[in-house]
Order: sequence, then C-alpha cells, then structure tokens
Amino acid sequence: MTRRRCLGLAPFLACSLCFILLLLTPLPAHAQDAEISEQAAEEEGGQSGLSGGLPLPRFVSIAVAKANMRKGPGRRYPIDWVLVRRHLPVEVIEEFENWRKVRDRSGQTGWVHKAMLSGKRTAMITREAGSTELVSLFESASQDKPPALMAQPGAIGEVKECEGNWCSLSFKQGEGWVRREYLWGVYPGEEFD
Repeated sequence: MTRRRCLGLAPFLACSLCFILLLLTPLPAHAQDAEISEQAAEEEGGQSGLSGGLPLPRFVSIAVAKANMRKGPGRRYPIDWVLVRRHLPVEVIEEFENWRKVRDRSGQTGWVHKAMLSGKRTAMITREAGSTELVSLFESASQDKPPALMAQPGAIGEVKECEGNWCSLSFKQGEGWVRREYLWGVYPGEEFD
C-alpha cells in the first residue's frame, strides 16, 4: 500500500514541478519590456496626454518602442500583438478607462494602455500592396518642381500640416509635401497646421 502511494505521488509531483517551471518561464524579451511599461504606467496612474472624451475615431501614434495589443482593456487580458515600432500611426476606435482600442494599418485591433500612446501625429507612406515604388515629396503642395525627397513605402514621418490633397511630413532626412492618397494616418479632408 505504501508503494502505491509513492507511485501515485510521483506523477503528481512531476506535474507540479512542470507547472512551477512553466510559471517561472520568462516571457519573450519584447513582451516583457512592454509588460514592464504597462505596469509602470498603471502604478503612476496612467497619466499621459491622451485623456478620454476626445472624438472617435482619431489617429495617434505609438509613444514607446514596444506596446502590447491585448484582447481586452486590462493587463489581465492576453496579448495578441506587440507593436515594436515607435511613432507608428494607429487609429483609436474605442475607449475604456485608461485603455484605448486601436487599429493598425493592416486592420489588426487590440487594446493598448493610453500611456503607450502619443498625441503626436505621424503618417506612414503607403502604396499598393507589394509595391516598392518610391513616393515623391515636394518643397510645396504641388508637383511643379522636381521632388525634394523620396520615401519608401513604410516610412513614417511626423505630420506638420495638411491642406487639400497634400500633407507636409518631417523625416530625419528632411521635410516635404506628399499627396494624401499615399498616407495612412490622416483622414480624407482633414486639415490642420
């Protein structure tokens, strides 16, 4: 009888040990960094320049190098995606307390803590799917002169101004005006300076 008890206990101990090891297994490094950032934001009260009550939908940008997109508005929800590009434009489509449901250019949605977001407006240069053709940026909102700058699809710049069919973007390499149809991060007809 004692022997059976020991044999019956061995699988239980083995399973318990596996479970403990699973709990101690670290998250991938990119998810850990975003977890730490979320936790720090919640401990500080989640204060950022993105208070609730602003119009929906609206464009914002990712403020950190790594931001978790979760299935729901809270750290208890699993992570679907980790956004690993600072200044990436995303569209806020819903709000709940300190959490914002965002959509990226590919259409993926998830909840991000508001401290991971910035009100700084950025836009991504786009083309048709699979195109690697460069997009021309000009010194003014017209194509009268040769391009001042060329940008690859996927390049992200800070939006300085939009008027009509044109927006002015700033990159590390310089500034230029680009036709709005080649941007993701501004709405049709949206004007600001």
